[in-house]
Amino acid sequence: MTKTFLKLALAAVFGLSSSLPGKLVYGQSGISNARSVAMGGAYTALARGVESPSWNPANLALSGENKYHFNLVSLGFDLSNNSFNKSQYDLYNGKYLTSEDKRSILANMPAEGLRFDLATEVQALGLAFGPLALNASGFTVSDWTLSKEIVDLVLNGNEFNRVYNIGDTGGEGWAASSFGVSLGLAIIKNADFEFAVGGSVKYLRGFAYAKVKEATTTMSSNFDGIQTQGRVVIDRAFGGSGFAIDAGVAARKGNWSLSLGLSNFSNYITWNQETKSFIYEFSADSVSVERIADSDIDSIFIDSEETVAIEPFTTKLPAELRFGFARATKRFTFGVDFRKAFKQAPGVSTKPRFALGTEFRLIHFLPLRSGVSFGGKQGFTPSAGFAFDFSLFSWDFAVASPGGFSGKGLAFAYNWMFRF
Repeated sequence: MTKTFLKLALAAVFGLSSSLPGKLVYGQSGISNARSVAMGGAYTALARGVESPSWNPANLALSGENKYHFNLVSLGFDLSNNSFNKSQYDLYNGKYLTSEDKRSILANMPAEGLRFDLATEVQALGLAFGPLALNASGFTVSDWTLSKEIVDLVLNGNEFNRVYNIGDTGGEGWAASSFGVSLGLAIIKNADFEFAVGGSVKYLRGFAYAKVKEATTTMSSNFDGIQTQGRVVIDRAFGGSGFAIDAGVAARKGNWSLSLGLSNFSNYITWNQETKSFIYEFSADSVSVERIADSDIDSIFIDSEETVAIEPFTTKLPAELRFGFARATKRFTFGVDFRKAFKQAPGVSTKPRFALGTEFRLIHFLPLRSGVSFGGKQGFTPSAGFAFDFSLFSWDFAVASPGGFSGKGLAFAYNWMFRF
């Protein structure tokens, strides 16, 4: 039966990767769990107790070493970009840029532009009593993109008779908190095999939201001077609320575990406090050095701005499918994960993400962890971590390098957990 169990796990991973349309969320729920971050995110089948709701609430009903869990605090931070690593930053910072340097900088930047992704998460005072868990967390998530043509313009100046269309600049971000109740229910539970289902209901409290709805600029230069015009529209809100529902199934056979969870498959946040739209427009015609010297600047550049109230609006967190299988023994643990989301949003890409993680306990109270994940928005991401695990409580630490060893980003996590 163990071989059948493993074959089923492998078939599900590859079947899901080819049949489900969607995207990947990396770094919302779960980035503050240091054990998961250290193992590359390969944690869906390993999460137990108070950790379970972040991956699959059905895991609450699977057997574990401890019945009661108390998560005092968990912290997670993830920042990355899609173009430059630390070595390149050190090379160009403060240096006079040659033509070759400028070409190299632009070559490293994809056509979509320079993108920054940021995610943070804080969990505190999470409790689990057997199959029931209560969790509270706060998180921020955002991505912002700067048009490649803007960078080209800054580096090389405006090219004569070239029309610059700067329309790829944009971004979206929000900050919110989540208060959840999760329950796992054992359908089959005996010494040889376990099967469980589970669900979570979460109250979402939105603190802030902003989205660049429009950002268009055109600029050109000719014998008459520089012509430019543009328009920027940003919607924002400072308060809202909503709900989200998670569900999943899980199974355990000996040292093997299998887990399938669907996070945020039904959810919404209605933003209804201080909902406004900021609109800025500008234009200038035949701008030259002589005209600037001889005229009032306000007569050359024409601009206007206004902030108008807008109707309350609703946003949704991206629903995400998580599937994993794992094997855990006293000395060695490994996990494999597949993740896929279904909506474009900050932290989301059109690619699925796979993860592999391991944990060694050569010294019982000092587990050493490592992992790797690939795909999704951040691509190849190595990770590592360790813990001081004294059974009753543990301190866990982790670090990851989104984008590879070159260092296009940094992620770290810490948590302090009690188990009884």
